[in-house]
This record gives sequence, structure tokens and C-alpha cells, in this order.
Amino acid sequence: MISFYKHNLKKNKNYLKDTISSPYLTSGPVCEKVENLLKKRFNKKFAILSNSWTNGLISILLSLKLKPKDEVIIPACTFVACANVVEMTGAKVVFADIDPKTKLMDLNDCLKKISKNTKVIMPVHLYGSLFNTYKLRKKIRKNIFIIEDSAHAFCGEYNNNPLGKFSDFTVFSFYATKSITCGEGGAIITNHKSYSDKIRSISNNGMTKPAFKRFVNNKYIPWDVYNYGFKSNLSDINASILVDQIKEYSKIAKQKKIIFKKFKKELSKIPQISFPTEKPNKNRDYYLFPIGVEKKFRDKLIEHLLKKRIFVTVNFNSITRLNYYKKKYKRPMCPISENWGLEQLSLPFHVKLKDNEIKTIYFEIKKFFDRNTLKFR
Repeated sequence: MISFYKHNLKKNKNYLKDTISSPYLTSGPVCEKVENLLKKRFNKKFAILSNSWTNGLISILLSLKLKPKDEVIIPACTFVACANVVEMTGAKVVFADIDPKTKLMDLNDCLKKISKNTKVIMPVHLYGSLFNTYKLRKKIRKNIFIIEDSAHAFCGEYNNNPLGKFSDFTVFSFYATKSITCGEGGAIITNHKSYSDKIRSISNNGMTKPAFKRFVNNKYIPWDVYNYGFKSNLSDINASILVDQIKEYSKIAKQKKIIFKKFKKELSKIPQISFPTEKPNKNRDYYLFPIGVEKKFRDKLIEHLLKKRIFVTVNFNSITRLNYYKKKYKRPMCPISENWGLEQLSLPFHVKLKDNEIKTIYFEIKKFFDRNTLKFR
């Protein structure tokens, strides 16, 4: 069996030892430690942990107080949570198509979709490949917020500009399959103090002080509620699993890059496979290993690989094809996203992927096309 994903956690390490012996199991000093690590790593003034990427993004959008007429532009081919969160705030989703080569949001199509009601643009660093936020920032008006969806990228830079530099907010995911994981979790980084305070309050039921900040030097600090909110803070139990991973991520990223390049070199021998294009001058992260095949082959190839106990998946369909959004938004035209959603699949990829497993995957895909190419003509 070749697993689709394996986490980086070390079996012989007790990540929870210090947390279990402390009085704080929910948000406390370990969460604060992780937030400080994030601020230092990304050179940001503020970091707020959340119990998921989704709830982190909800907290941001609630802090912006979106109105029903406000529009949020997202790429059509990404995880559906990007659209769901906008719907939950009552604002309107606007879908931009993707670039046919990189599979990231098409900048030109995004710019065409901007209207007087555009409040937020949410580029996605899909698969770990970085969208050029710098170019986007230069071409849009100043009152449009940029929220980087960095669920797939925990490192990277574009023309020496680090991840998150040109956005108002960047949102990370620490979900079970992500490069850094604590099972469930997320984080927000920003330089906006007023919004940072609002987001932290919203994620703690609107309260101005979390529990462990209400007692300082044996004095009680009163708390109040100025915003409505909900419960989306991360616990110290989860945060304790993140500390060493964040510190060691540069090493993990280098290992994944080596495996990715080796994997791509092997599969490039198969002419029926395509890959998203990587742009020059861009240092990126490596989260998923997507390939494209003709639509007529895709599902049959998946079936073949699963029979061989090689676990693959289709990570993203175009959101415009999903029933809810197709009905509500009358199938907006994003043909490249829709086509890629029907062609793409993700192969096993993780830091523990072995050379012999790469060769097995290559062999089984090649065998499939050797047997089926003539049959499907």
C-alpha cells in the first residue's frame, strides 16, 4: 500500500508533556509561544491561532463587517470552503478563472471581475505554488482587502518578497494532511492592529480578554464584549504539537522539494501526463503532487491505481460545477477551471515517500496508458 499522505510527527517524541503538566489546556502560554514563532518567521506584527483555517477566515470576514452587496473574488478551482465562508457572511462570491499553465488564479480575469462592490480578493497558493500577490496589489485600489489563502504553503517567496508581505491577512491551515499539522488548527498573520484585536475577540465569543490573560501579577483584569463572536480559539494541547514543526520546517521543506523534483522527473517520461507550470524567480512550498490527464482517462486511471493500493484523490473540482453554486450563481463562465477540475488528480506525496514507491507509481501509470491509449482513440 502507498499512502496518499503521512504526517511529519515523530513517534518517540512526547509533544504534550509540558502542556499536560501545566494548568492550561485551552488557549494559554503555548498558543502565545506559537503566535510569536509565526510573527518572527513571517515578519508580522500580529498572529492569531484558530481551531481551523475555516474559522480563522470567518473571523477575518466578520471583522470586516461585509454587507450583502459586498463582493469577494476567489479562484473557481480551489477548496469549496473559500466560497462557503463568504456565503456564511452574507456577501457575494465572485469566481475568477485560473491560468491555463500555472492553475493559480488568473490575474487578468480577476481584474476584469472587480466592481465598485469588490471588498476582498482571496488569491490561493494552490498546491504550495505562490500566486504573485505583489502584482495584484499594484493593480487594485487601496480599499480592497487581500486575504492570502496559504493553507497549502508555509514558506516561499516571489522575487525575494516573502509570503504574506503584500496582503492584509494571510491564513494558514494545520489540518491533519497539511505540511505542518496539529490535527485541526489554523492561524492568521497581519500587520493591522485594530483588525487583529477584533479577530482575537471574535474568535473568543467576543470577549476582550482570554481566560489566561485575566490575572496579571495577582490582579484580576476585567473583560467585556464589544463584538459578537463565537468559539474558534486553538488549545494549548494542539499548539504544543506545532512548536517543533515550525522550528524545523525549513528542513522539512527542503526534503519535500527533493522528493517532488525526483517524482516529477520520473513521471515526465510519460507523455500523457501534464503538470502545472512553475514560474521562474519563485521559491515555493511543496504540498500536493497534482497531475493532469485527458478527461476520458482520469477516472479509469484513478480506479486502476486504487486497485493497486496506490491511494490518490481528486482534491478540487471547479466550485462553479458544484450543485449549490451552480444553481445560485447560474454557472459563471470559468472554462479553464472547469476543465482542470475534470482532468486533475493528486498522487501520493509526503516527506516519507520512498524511491521505490515513486518507481511503483510511475510503473503503474505507464502500464495503464500502454494498455489504454489505443483503446480510447
